[in-house]
Amino acid sequence: MSGSSTFDPYDWKSFYFKNTSRDEAGRLLSDPSVSIGTFLLRDSRRVGDYSLSVRESDEPGNQVRHYLIELDQLEDGKTQITIANQPFPDIPSLLNHFKIRVLDKTSLLYAYRKPILETVIGAYRFAGDQDHDLSFEAGERLEILSKTSDTWWEARNALNNIGMIPANYVVSIDQTSDRNSKTQSRSSIETGSTTGEERNSTSSNEEYYMPLLPAIARVLYDRVPNAYDPTQLRIKKNQTLNVTRKLANGMLEAELDGRKGMVPFTYIRFIRPTEKSQQNGR
Repeated sequence: MSGSSTFDPYDWKSFYFKNTSRDEAGRLLSDPSVSIGTFLLRDSRRVGDYSLSVRESDEPGNQVRHYLIELDQLEDGKTQITIANQPFPDIPSLLNHFKIRVLDKTSLLYAYRKPILETVIGAYRFAGDQDHDLSFEAGERLEILSKTSDTWWEARNALNNIGMIPANYVVSIDQTSDRNSKTQSRSSIETGSTTGEERNSTSSNEEYYMPLLPAIARVLYDRVPNAYDPTQLRIKKNQTLNVTRKLANGMLEAELDGRKGMVPFTYIRFIRPTEKSQQNGR
């Protein structure tokens, strides 16, 4: 099934297919593997409006229905969206409403998410200056959702934020793995060791260092997570963490003062053995 059993209405850009046509949306949602209640958002043919495409039936020819979402400008300068004459303040409110209420034949059950074209690692730090840019650090793991041009790609980070990134600031996971394998093989020959103990990837801008876990890391930025999410770890700049595990989405599991939780990779920097020696020698 091309969807997830739950979806976050506030994460709607992860299932927003901006330039997808009505016919293409119908083709995607009509696939036999797609369940009733699966949906996606896309741009309407009417400029400035959206369309909600929903898999509502398994009956051939009537599988997918498309709903116009109109963007309205109010007299007080605020905006609202309207679907079937029902107004909502924003898209998350609309999606929340139809999670528990039926559109025509079904509620919104599963988000049809954009397929991951490629997974990449940041080769350099990128600080975006546009609202649609996605900033990232050297060594950060990103999922490429679309390649809108040769120079700019749409990507998603471990926190599910989506935006545009410069293609020449990242390298594919395959390229990184090949380079690390060659580096480790060369190191093994030179030192007589049969196993590589750590991975190093260097660029002219910043250096990405990822040791074997568990490992010690220093916090780069303060982070106060959502109070309702006990899985996330609250951290402060210059604290020292014991990182125990890396998840597939790029998040890290760490320990701090007897507490365990998750931290984003971009908020920490691993301490090299040479740094530990220098600190101990002071």
